[in-house]
Amino acid sequence: MSKYVYDIEVHPNYMLVGFMNVKTRVKRQYETFNDPFTDLQIRCMRRIIKLYDLVGFNSHSYDDPILTLMLHGTRTHQIYRKSKYIIENKIKKWNVYKEINVHKIFDSIDLIDVAPGQASLKLYGARLNSKKIQDLPYDPHEDVTIDEAYETKLYNVNDLFLTLDLYNKLIPMLELREQIGEKYNIDVMSKSDAQIAESIFREELTKKGVTVKRGDTKKVKYKAPECIQYRTEHINDIVDRIEDTTIELGENGSPLLPKWLKDETIQIGNTTYNIGLGGLHSQEKSLVVIPKENEILSNVDVASYYPSLIIDLKLYPEQLTKTFLKVYANIKTTRLQAKVDAKDKSLSAKARKDAGVVNDVLKITLNGSFGKFGSKYSFLYSPDLLVAVTFTGQLYLLMLIEELEYNGYKVISSNTDGVEVLRSNDLSSKHGLERIVREWESKTNMVMEYGTYNALFARDVNNYIAIYPNGVAKAKGVYVDPEERKPILEKNVEYPIVFEAIRDYLSKNIPMEETLYKCKDVARFTSSRQVKGGAVYLNKELPNTDEYNNYISNQLKQNKALEKRNETYQKDLVLVDDDTKYLGKVVRWYYADGGKPIFYKTGNKVPKSDGARPMMDLTEHIPKDLDYDKYIQLCNEHLQDLGVIND
Repeated sequence: MSKYVYDIEVHPNYMLVGFMNVKTRVKRQYETFNDPFTDLQIRCMRRIIKLYDLVGFNSHSYDDPILTLMLHGTRTHQIYRKSKYIIENKIKKWNVYKEINVHKIFDSIDLIDVAPGQASLKLYGARLNSKKIQDLPYDPHEDVTIDEAYETKLYNVNDLFLTLDLYNKLIPMLELREQIGEKYNIDVMSKSDAQIAESIFREELTKKGVTVKRGDTKKVKYKAPECIQYRTEHINDIVDRIEDTTIELGENGSPLLPKWLKDETIQIGNTTYNIGLGGLHSQEKSLVVIPKENEILSNVDVASYYPSLIIDLKLYPEQLTKTFLKVYANIKTTRLQAKVDAKDKSLSAKARKDAGVVNDVLKITLNGSFGKFGSKYSFLYSPDLLVAVTFTGQLYLLMLIEELEYNGYKVISSNTDGVEVLRSNDLSSKHGLERIVREWESKTNMVMEYGTYNALFARDVNNYIAIYPNGVAKAKGVYVDPEERKPILEKNVEYPIVFEAIRDYLSKNIPMEETLYKCKDVARFTSSRQVKGGAVYLNKELPNTDEYNNYISNQLKQNKALEKRNETYQKDLVLVDDDTKYLGKVVRWYYADGGKPIFYKTGNKVPKSDGARPMMDLTEHIPKDLDYDKYIQLCNEHLQDLGVIND
């Protein structure tokens, strides 16, 4: 079925519904002042609902129930009161129809949970390089004039385009959800990965006769597997103390790291490690590793680590019985076979494609379920399982690290499921490494996968660039290109061109200046972030930075008293003069010659905005005032963080 994105605007005297076809981009808007929508308008909107799938953002919680009221012929001021009630009381989607006393008559595809990162529509637009980022132009709690309604219609169209941009980015994820629905006969179109995992486990467990229910919140203790033993008594003592500690639970039922363990460090060789609930992490900073001619940098990772631990340790949520383990193991086995089949060229193209779908679906199921083990609101809740997996995974890796170091290998880094090892480039060293890994695999029942890096440049364990032998750069954290980041949309945009220049310099020896000057996509020079309460920018020229800072600080102080009257909307900031521009709650900028800081309405400076020039509307060309020197400076600062160059 064809799809329309849609969005609603509501004022005390005015309401507007906008629709846009996702393929043709044909737009339809229906508006009314004071009166209910006409019978003709309602018939037209009902026809769209009948013939097309609607796609919205936060539509299950807001747009769907409000549109339902509109289709019942509800008057504008009543719609406004219901709208205000939903927003101010943060009514949940599963309760909203009951709260506003209306029956559900249709369902939309809501993108808010499908998109990772928990951002606003405007912030997603900034992350996607949408052409225009705009806040609502008028206070939603005030009446609008005919002229203001026209501006509101333009704003509504822009929100439709933002929703369309987000929809287009999420098409692969939505198509996968359609396939999940067909396979399991469940509707997951508006669900997050974790919610999908719940739905699939619910379906599979119910088939096995298991009554799906939530588990109880309880005290959690950790018991280490018998195979966990160390040469170093300090580490054995830490394991004993972990076993003696009762793990406290947070408000949502998730385990909390014991306070004493936060500051506990483990030294093995020249590397320091911390145990946490998010996985083992080495504590390196500004690390540069380039193997010499007689050296090789090996990467050794555990295959499917957490699922393998769950199965091997026979862990399961108590309320779901041991049947959970059978279901979980079957999902893992089926997924791994599908992963192999998807790459098997002896199979038909259709068979490989179908296998790829199964692999993607079950990967979501396995990965998405893990976080739910720590949520008391989920029937998968099992904090003891979560603790057992995370602690055991780290303690296993520490066993491997200790044995490698004891045998003369240099472990330079470790993360949740693997280690990087610097060794001699000879058969004896290779076979020695493989022997140690085999012995570790035999003790733990885990399976390792091998790789090789030509170089490693790490700001820290979570932010690094590794160079493969073929010259391809593997990046993590801030160094990942936004287009390659998985999951997509997860983080704010921060001048991607700088990290591209760094990657190309380290992997291909391309001068960073060359990458910067060759780039003709202005979006790659921009940064964006959410600004609570809204941001302002001073357009007028002042002699120096100090005078500028004093000017805007004094101006905002004058507005502070006025702002207290009603803190819900940007118009409460009554500007002292026309030189100050309100930007919105999401800002996007580039660095420019003569640029100035962006400020919160409270007067605090927006981080990293010194030298900024707002770009709420993306241009097609590189601005003439782009400050290339600033971007070169940023490149060098990041190279310092990586340890490539000194201060």
